[in-house]
Amino acid sequence: MTGRAAIESVVATNGTASQAAYARVRELIVRLDLPPGSALREADLQVRVGVGRTPLRDALQRLAHEGMVRIYPRRAIVVAKLGLAEVRQIFEVRLALEPAAAALAAERVTPSRGRTLCSLEADLRAAAERADVNGFLQADQVFHRAIAHDAQNPLMAEYVEHVLTLNLWLWNTYFSTHHPRSSDLFGHQAIVDALLANNGRAAASAMHDHVANSKKQLLKGLERVERPAGR
Repeated sequence: MTGRAAIESVVATNGTASQAAYARVRELIVRLDLPPGSALREADLQVRVGVGRTPLRDALQRLAHEGMVRIYPRRAIVVAKLGLAEVRQIFEVRLALEPAAAALAAERVTPSRGRTLCSLEADLRAAAERADVNGFLQADQVFHRAIAHDAQNPLMAEYVEHVLTLNLWLWNTYFSTHHPRSSDLFGHQAIVDALLANNGRAAASAMHDHVANSKKQLLKGLERVERPAGR
C-alpha cells in the first residue's frame, strides 16, 4: 500500500468509526442511558462504544454542535439538559418542516404507501389505548419518518429525521418524570385522512395541529418541573 493509499484508508476507517460512535452515543443519550446533566468520561465511553479516542472525539464534537452535549475544555463533557428554550427551538423547526413535508407527501404518496401509513396509524392508536409509551414513541418515529420519505425530497427528509431524533429525546425526558396517560399520546388519523385524499393543504394543517399539540403538552409539563417551589 502506498503512503497516499494508507492515509486514505486511515481517513476512511476513522470516518466510519466516527459515524458509528456518533450514532451509538446519540442513541445512549436519546434513550436516557446517558441522562441529561451526566458527566461523560472519554475512557469509559471508548470501552462502551467500542471505538478509539479520535473517532469518539469526532463524535462528541458533532453532538456538541447539535446541542446534545456540552464540552468544557480541560474540565468536563456533560450531556445537555433539555429545558423550555430547547423545546421551543426544536418545535420551531418541526413546525416549519413537517407540515411542508406532509403537503408534499399528500401529492406524491402511492396507494401502497397509503396502506402502510394506515397500518402505522392503527399501531399508534393501539399503543395509545394501552398507554404503551415505548411502543407509541417507536411507532410515532416510524410514522413521521415515513411521511418525510414520501415527500420525496431527500434533503428535507434528512432534516426532519434529525429533528425527530431530538423530539424522541424530549419525550423520553418528559416521560421520565410524568406518569404515562393516553391523553399525552396524540392521534394521527387526521393526517392519514388528508394524505389518502391527496389533499396537501389539509395534510399540512393536520400535521401543524398535531405538532403544535405536542409542543403545548411538553411545555406544560416542563413548566411544572422547572417552576420554583411555592409558585
